[in-house]
Amino acid sequence: MLIVKKFFFIVAALALSALPAAAASIGREKPSNFAVWAFLTLCGLVIVAQVLPLIRDINEEAKSMAAKAKEKEKLEVH
Repeated sequence: MLIVKKFFFIVAALALSALPAAAASIGREKPSNFAVWAFLTLCGLVIVAQVLPLIRDINEEAKSMAAKAKEKEKLEVH
């Protein structure tokens, strides 16, 4: 079993070391604008999806703190 693991490790290492050489041999073309904009849109959607819950939580916390402050003010006045 150990020999099989070593064999697969060596094959994977060789395949990964050959990958940059294969990529360099392929001619580079100008990427299409659609693909670039689609990728940037996807990145923007991921960022928005991560930030919106944070903003919502901050807004809810601010409202609850304001309500507590008003309640405390009412108790101090009476």
